[in-house]
Amino acid sequence: MFHTNQLIISRFSTAHEADFFALNSHPEVMRYIRQVKTAEECRSFLKENIHLYRDGSVIGRYHVAEKSTLAFAGTFSVLMMPDRDAFHIGYALMPWAQGKGWAKELVINGLHWVFEHTDQHQIFAITEPENTASVFVLVKTGFSKLESIQQSGKLLDVYVNHRNA
Repeated sequence: MFHTNQLIISRFSTAHEADFFALNSHPEVMRYIRQVKTAEECRSFLKENIHLYRDGSVIGRYHVAEKSTLAFAGTFSVLMMPDRDAFHIGYALMPWAQGKGWAKELVINGLHWVFEHTDQHQIFAITEPENTASVFVLVKTGFSKLESIQQSGKLLDVYVNHRNA
């Protein structure tokens, strides 16, 4: 799909089942994202995700690998906002891939890719206020806080980044 200085972002395939499970079953990685999943739940979730690619849109979760070693580093996602006709981006990095500046690199390049391949004028991101590392990345990459919302009993902050911002 695209690459950065350090990362390769591509579509998941069934060959990535172990990577998908490693990420989605990891309590530390999933702390601010969703409940951890079992191997069977991950298998089904991966199939659902691969199905998203069929319509040719940018919607989906993507495999992120370190460019120099091809080691699985995490995911980058482009999904629909739950309450509006707009996209939100997200990312998750395995613990060994955190603290290297890759989240910032992923968000900057991911935003460019989404804006280049869609007619969207703004892209959103959602995070829990306690997820200070993600808040820092979002602010550093040009996102600004738009509002706080309640979703599934959680307080979430919605951030927005505008095309050419």
